[in-house]
Amino acid sequence: MPVQNLSPEQAKKSILTGLQGVKGRGKSGIDAQQLEDFDAAVAVLEESGGLKAPTRSSLLEGRWRLLYTSRPGTASPIQQTFVGVDAFTVYQEILSTDSGVRINNIVSFGPTIGQLKVEAEGNTDSRPLPGFTPRKGKGLPIFGKSSNTPAKAKDLRIDFQFDTAAFDFKLLPFKVPYPVPFKLFGDETKGWLDITYLDPKGDFRLSRGNKGTLFVLTRDEPAKSRLVSALAARSSSAEIYKLVDELVASGESIKRPATSPAVAGKWRLRWSEQAKDANGLQKALANSIGNYQVVEGDAGPGQLQNVVDVAPFLKVRAIAGCEADKSAPARDKTLVNITEARVELFGIRIPLPFGNNATPGYVEWLYLDEDLRVTRGNKGSYFIHTRE
Repeated sequence: MPVQNLSPEQAKKSILTGLQGVKGRGKSGIDAQQLEDFDAAVAVLEESGGLKAPTRSSLLEGRWRLLYTSRPGTASPIQQTFVGVDAFTVYQEILSTDSGVRINNIVSFGPTIGQLKVEAEGNTDSRPLPGFTPRKGKGLPIFGKSSNTPAKAKDLRIDFQFDTAAFDFKLLPFKVPYPVPFKLFGDETKGWLDITYLDPKGDFRLSRGNKGTLFVLTRDEPAKSRLVSALAARSSSAEIYKLVDELVASGESIKRPATSPAVAGKWRLRWSEQAKDANGLQKALANSIGNYQVVEGDAGPGQLQNVVDVAPFLKVRAIAGCEADKSAPARDKTLVNITEARVELFGIRIPLPFGNNATPGYVEWLYLDEDLRVTRGNKGSYFIHTRE
């Protein structure tokens, strides 16, 4: 079937299929015929219009993953620098706030490095920003040539102005400012984004920017949500590890987790992968349904208890002192020193040998927020807990 005769759903499928072999989000891997078919499918979708008044819809909000971008000579430096690198993942967030709309462009460098986030305030027809003046000039050549073409219809365009940007590196407890003084560049910090197609399902969109660039994006469900779903579905360890890497790379963890008050509380163990040389009892009880940890204290020395409810009348409990390892650069380790282990049978306490060691073990915090944590023990075991 000729591409121009496709239905919107078929055109969407054609675009997604055609992008499977593309490298660098359109930088290479697409020949002249494929590009012609791709452009025709894009035209089908943009002519169909998709969801009406997209900037009014809540379906536009959320995190989007960039699959493809065209590369006109007018593209911006940041696009030319980062977008074509497959080792990086590129996202765009469109968020609704009390004051209006926020647009965040994010380049993720991977779970062990961090990310760059460039943020902007947005202005739409339905949510005007008081005192906002849209971009007027074509711009300096060094920043790419901008178009002044008006929007084709109401509620299609987001005018925006960049106001902050920073590198968020995992190994640093602070953010590194992106070396662009936005306040000094005036009109050059402004632009616009037209939503030329938003799928009624809210999972796919096309956008065109003021530099003449076409963007193809799919909705990116947060790694945390996908991880929680995978845990509930008892997905494979390989899938869990993959999602953990994405979650860590998201940069959404609490900073300096070992000294955060969020550590304290009761945490239910949802999943673990035990190292080969982990304690035998720990291996046997690791994925029991009634396995949880109680942490008392936060920034200073405290105590934690690992408790396994084997049966209503039978518990296994280990008690340990804990303290943030302040020698760790990112304050991401907690020292743990077991002081007691016992079985509780019908309320009777039966001591267990636990091999007391003068050198404490530790827990490394890979991710922490108010209701989810991912940690790794000093022997290499992984643990995922949710707040009880």
